[in-house]
Amino acid sequence: MIDRIRKNLDKGLDQVKWIATFLAERTRAETEIAKLLFEATKIEGKIDDLYLEIGKRVVELKEKGDRAILKDFIILKAFDEIRHLRISVEEYRNQANNLSKLPE
Repeated sequence: MIDRIRKNLDKGLDQVKWIATFLAERTRAETEIAKLLFEATKIEGKIDDLYLEIGKRVVELKEKGDRAILKDFIILKAFDEIRHLRISVEEYRNQANNLSKLPE
């Protein structure tokens, strides 16, 4: 009888350990996902700032009467930076998406 109780107790403890391990791993993964999405949001804020910079520069060039707006160095540099930042955002989002998938 005591052996059966001990066996059931050990089985129950093993299940509790498994659940605790699963929850710890899932919490770690969710925290990492939140960090990745936060970084993606910060980069999107930088992209918005670059849009503002481009808009201001376009207005400045238009007021000066410059017709080569799309050939301006500052605007081209901002476009290039936006392209790189969008790639970074996509990488962060893909990493977060991969972490969110539950292993089977």
